Amino acid sequence: MEYEKIKIYVTKRVAEILEKDAETFEFLKSDNITPNKNAFLSTLIKNYWLQYRKEQSELNSSIQTILKENTTLPELKIQDISSLIIAKFNKDTASNIIDKFDSIVSFKPTKETQSIVDYIDEYMLQNISLSEYFRNMFTAYTTLPQDMRAEVVFRTQYEALSDAIKNAKTVFITLKNDKQTKMEIEPFAFARSKEEMHTYLLYKQINACRSMKLYKIQSVVALDKKTNFSPNEISLFNKMRTYGPQFFYEFNEQDVVVRLTKRGQQLYHKIYIHRPIPAKIENDIFTFKCSYIQIVQYFSRFGGEVEIISPNRVKDMIFTFHNSYIIKNKIDNSN
Repeated sequence: MEYEKIKIYVTKRVAEILEKDAETFEFLKSDNITPNKNAFLSTLIKNYWLQYRKEQSELNSSIQTILKENTTLPELKIQDISSLIIAKFNKDTASNIIDKFDSIVSFKPTKETQSIVDYIDEYMLQNISLSEYFRNMFTAYTTLPQDMRAEVVFRTQYEALSDAIKNAKTVFITLKNDKQTKMEIEPFAFARSKEEMHTYLLYKQINACRSMKLYKIQSVVALDKKTNFSPNEISLFNKMRTYGPQFFYEFNEQDVVVRLTKRGQQLYHKIYIHRPIPAKIENDIFTFKCSYIQIVQYFSRFGGEVEIISPNRVKDMIFTFHNSYIIKNKIDNSN
């Protein structure tokens, strides 16, 4: 069966998340600006439909088990009721009293997704239309936090890297950028940012421990070469996993000790994004084991409400940051 564009009516929230993910995950047209929604939705369907089918099957089995244990209905009747309950459950999940299905998401099946659409149309529709099925699938996807959504969309890369990590294999990757950067790396582990925004790959390249967002990776090829991490490298990677993989770390960074005024402590509890996790708090003294860069980026906005007690290098970094900011403001105001 050949399909033209398939139109799916969803809530505004679902439509906005799908569009935002297409842009965030860099599914862009040739101008490198406009989101390529069809390419994104095709990749999403290809990498999510089996997982979604499994989730729906498990839900169906659970409902049927409950019905069998609590009724004397015949098998076929139980199956019908279970299908109706799931259809109602999915519809209620996709919307509520306020939200309406007044936004349209559409996609045209590609060579990669045509057979998937055919299979869903032939075997997976029970008491619902093809459009409703995809609405339920997209809604289920958008209920996941963004980092888990990346793991769904980039399942091929995620699974290839997970397998390489499990088997201690070096990999050759191609990055999704204008230059199609290619590099050989030693993958160590995956880590998620505390805000559940991104999934990062922690890796070593030429004795440097780094991290990169999963969605930046276009392809992965496993190599017949073992990874090798020193105790210092393992310690640094574990530090990145604990305190935030999105920041740059150096070997042998010291604990950072700061003093916060009452106003500074209020700001610390108020400003959540990229907030460093303290290893110890004693009255107004906070000790951190995280990246120097994270400390500078986070506390640079506190002004006189924070005092860097140690180490001196972080003091100098904060001082340099503020001087740069003052100079930039003077230049901007003079123009």
